[in-house]
Amino acid sequence: MKFPELTTEYPALKGRRESCAFYHFERARLNNLFVQAVQYPLVLVCAGAGYGKTSAVHDFTQHYQADTSWIQLSERDNVGARFWENFTHTLSQINESFAKIINNVGFPDTKDKLNQYTAIIRNYADIRRRVIVMDDFHFIEDPAVIRFIEHAFLNLPPGSSLFLISRSTPRINTAGLVSRGHIYNISEDDLRFTESELTMYFKGLNINFLPKDLYEIMQDTEGWAFAINLIARSYKKAPGYTGYLRTAMKSNIFRLMETEIWDGITENLQIFLIRLSLIGHLSVELITLLAGEEEDLIIEMKKQSAYIRCDSYINAYLIHPLFLEFLASKEGLLSQEQKQKTYIIAAEWCNINGFKIDALSYYEKIGDYESIVRMFIGSQSQIPYDIACYAAAICKRTKIEVFDKVLFLASTHMRAIMCQGLWEDAEEIAGFYEDRYIKLPLDNEFRKYTLSSIYYCWGISRISLSLKEDVYDFDIYFEKLNKCFKEPIDPGVLINRNPSGPWICSVGSSRKGAPEDFIEALKRSTSYLSHCYINFESGRDHMAIGELMFYRNDVTAAKTHFARGIDISREKKQFGLVHRALFYIMRLAVLQGDYAQAEQALKDMKANLDITEYYNRYMDYDISLCWYYCTLGLSEIIPSWLKDNFSVYAYASFIENFANQAKGRYCYATKDFPSLLSYIEEMKHRESYLFGRIEMLAIETCIHYKMKNKKKALDVFKEAYKEAQPNNIIMPFIELGKDMRTLASFALKEQGKNDKERIPDSWLDTVNRKASSYAKRLSHVITEFKRANGMTNEIFISSRESKVLLDLSHGLSRAEIAAGQNLSINAVKSIINSIYMKFGAENLADAIRIATERKMI
Repeated sequence: MKFPELTTEYPALKGRRESCAFYHFERARLNNLFVQAVQYPLVLVCAGAGYGKTSAVHDFTQHYQADTSWIQLSERDNVGARFWENFTHTLSQINESFAKIINNVGFPDTKDKLNQYTAIIRNYADIRRRVIVMDDFHFIEDPAVIRFIEHAFLNLPPGSSLFLISRSTPRINTAGLVSRGHIYNISEDDLRFTESELTMYFKGLNINFLPKDLYEIMQDTEGWAFAINLIARSYKKAPGYTGYLRTAMKSNIFRLMETEIWDGITENLQIFLIRLSLIGHLSVELITLLAGEEEDLIIEMKKQSAYIRCDSYINAYLIHPLFLEFLASKEGLLSQEQKQKTYIIAAEWCNINGFKIDALSYYEKIGDYESIVRMFIGSQSQIPYDIACYAAAICKRTKIEVFDKVLFLASTHMRAIMCQGLWEDAEEIAGFYEDRYIKLPLDNEFRKYTLSSIYYCWGISRISLSLKEDVYDFDIYFEKLNKCFKEPIDPGVLINRNPSGPWICSVGSSRKGAPEDFIEALKRSTSYLSHCYINFESGRDHMAIGELMFYRNDVTAAKTHFARGIDISREKKQFGLVHRALFYIMRLAVLQGDYAQAEQALKDMKANLDITEYYNRYMDYDISLCWYYCTLGLSEIIPSWLKDNFSVYAYASFIENFANQAKGRYCYATKDFPSLLSYIEEMKHRESYLFGRIEMLAIETCIHYKMKNKKKALDVFKEAYKEAQPNNIIMPFIELGKDMRTLASFALKEQGKNDKERIPDSWLDTVNRKASSYAKRLSHVITEFKRANGMTNEIFISSRESKVLLDLSHGLSRAEIAAGQNLSINAVKSIINSIYMKFGAENLADAIRIATERKMI
């Protein structure tokens, strides 16, 4: 935290403020400047240290009628996760609920998250005057943080202004704002004392410098507010300028701080202030904790208002940066015990308040690796990338002897590597730790728990690697884990059982039996884990079977396993698995034309948004909404962040790649075929989930057909069939409804009989029939959705369809209609199917009823 460079509460001015002409004049001048500035979206306040940047902005916001958020930046904020912690924590001071929502999004280091942030701003921000201040912006160099700031000032809520206070020109792209006249600059020249202001300032303080002295002060300081303030406060102790004051100011400002402040405070406060210079947070709460029972320290510190003040905006103390540097130079006066105590308290406070990177840093400084482990145990399975990298770097710097003493530090090291997608590296380090600790005596408790946690992480790594290796041996490591204990133990929060990855079946190969191999290994793993861990069963094995049955279109079996899995998962609080099952139940409801059940599944998913320990709930829910609305032909109302470009590939099992699958649906619904084809082509050259890959290939073949590239459509159709056939996967084709029905009919006609890669007619007939049925039932769901939501639901049919419908209502057969209207039988069938589709009708009687109700016949 930093201190406003020119405060109006210095001890030297106490009791004189109202009689000081300079303050009224100076405030009026700067106030006029800021009144103009605040009309602009972006205000850049750029000047060197001590020009009164922070104080000028602070004084203005105190009197300006607007909500103000003050975000103090430091070098630590060049880590995206830490910046986000700082940003959201500050916003929580004025809008706690909003801060919690954006905190759940995580630092917007991708375009998707940036768009999510923008959508939240639009949904929650009402129109009112707001000032957002980011102080000491010159510390920010990280491209991702800068990119977020650029995005933020381009998408400010109405009536908002962003003030960036910096010692140098901010590293942001402002060209667009400059060209549109949306940026206001306040420079050093604006903040400097003029000669007349300097004269009025000293006059208001009853200081009578000679004209020669005033001239020299202006020459020496160039109107620098900090130095002028120091001169004014020191005048009574050393009258005149050309002697002591001038020499002291030029040679050593630190020395001036020492004589003015340091020598006049108690030794206890000196030690306390040096302790504060060790940490990057000066929250009132944290400083109170650091002071402990010595309340007098806080009282004495508040009197040092020249360099320290309490800012009510952020509920923190602010210390002038030069004074912090001065204090840091005194660090040698602290004992090791005093440093240790400071870092312990600061680390605990940072951890509790969400400043994870800082907490890790302080824990490392004091060698408290047990606390680092506790931070990871029980946390979300996919640790944010920045934090994972930081933790892995700490582990790399740590001596191996520390791992021999700190329980679970080895597995924490593994997790930090795994969360970067470096599965092979995680396996390598697992092997190293296994070789080291398996040599310990069998009854050694440290051996048991360390090896068990290593084997658990190793098993998870093997599950992820099975995508590209088609080897399902992860149960071997869970069996090793089971052998670590003779009797079952309670894992507590050590084991995170939420699903990792977009699909439950971590299968990438299309080899016949690969899904069953995974499921069998999963069953064995569940058996081992349930044997060694009390109350472990999560229902994941039932979910995996249900998922496979879903993709095989075995509706009854899928529903049975999902129902059983949901019961177990809810009891064990595995909410991610519950959501995954509800997602499939919603899709099955659409398959069966059951609008009420589809809506109930969505309602049950939404209820999970209130469960804070379900970390991915917002992203999972948005993805489910995207699928639902795209399928219903309502792509315009999907969550906005899923309308943007595909995320850069990280690893197939990371949740961001499930979002890409949803974006693919959106691209298909909105006919953005080039973007989707590019994504699918990239997918073919890396590891991917079998079910997701078949879904994208089925979509690709429909795209080529729509683009009238029928040969390519047929080639890709064969490729999709080749991937799906060994394991009887058919649902991705059925869910494409009328598009797949048309394509299957085309393939039946166009395939060469001698084609060695020919798709069997029987399979195409099945797909044609089931896709056609899906299309009819989907149409019914769409009709019910629109009716329930009061949406206009006009049905438009062609004149040809109208004539056929009229004949049908008169009881004519298809052959009679064909003869009477000079059409082929197949043409009549196609027209009738189109009518059913548009009406959402299940049969002829249903269609005639709907047409009669709408007075179409």
